[in-house]
Amino acid sequence: MAWIRPGQVGYLGPDLGVDLHATSIAVLTVGLDAPFALHTPDHGTITARSAYVPARIAHRVVAPEGRILLLFLDAADLPGGRVAAAMQRQVGPYGLDHRLERELLAACGRSGAPDLLGALAAPALPGTPDRRIGRLVESIRADPGQVLRAEQTAARLGLSTSHFLHLFAEHTGTTFRRYQQWARMLHVVRGLVAGHDLTRCAADAGFASPSHLSDTFRRTLGTSATAVLNSRVRFDLD
Repeated sequence: MAWIRPGQVGYLGPDLGVDLHATSIAVLTVGLDAPFALHTPDHGTITARSAYVPARIAHRVVAPEGRILLLFLDAADLPGGRVAAAMQRQVGPYGLDHRLERELLAACGRSGAPDLLGALAAPALPGTPDRRIGRLVESIRADPGQVLRAEQTAARLGLSTSHFLHLFAEHTGTTFRRYQQWARMLHVVRGLVAGHDLTRCAADAGFASPSHLSDTFRRTLGTSATAVLNSRVRFDLD
């Protein structure tokens, strides 16, 4: 199954055979039935039961045995920094062996409840987020198809472009451009699940063309949107 919630997108099931890719937001992977292989361009193959990969870092998970859990963590709601801090080993940018690994495995065994998994993976951090960035994030989610440029957006918020980009990355864990791409991809998934064709979904989400969508989807998730839909994944978009 796959689900979309504020702050997280999750997948629980067998390895879908993805290629090397770099996700727009951070992702926590847990091997539910056995360890998996984390293929990296600069650090070889790493065997782990759980791994945290920050946004925009290339990797590929291969799990020939059993199921995996993927939690894509939007730091605007579920601070990825807390997840990174909970990893007990580090190889380059990759965090390994989450402190709550056993609890995550037990939670999946009991119910597979996505909201419970999110709470275990990333407890809320203290402090007040920047309200300007928070409102901007809400605007991007509500209308992913809008065209937002960093310079104009920064000026509207009364910030320099460099400070705005730094503040946005600090708040969301990724870049302004990649966050917009992620929101557009989620909009596409919702449209496809609703039965709309790829051309309409791409246009509604603000992609220049279906091929632009396909290229972005493959670079971000290592596979195509149609391959995911044809893999018999059950989507929970509540």
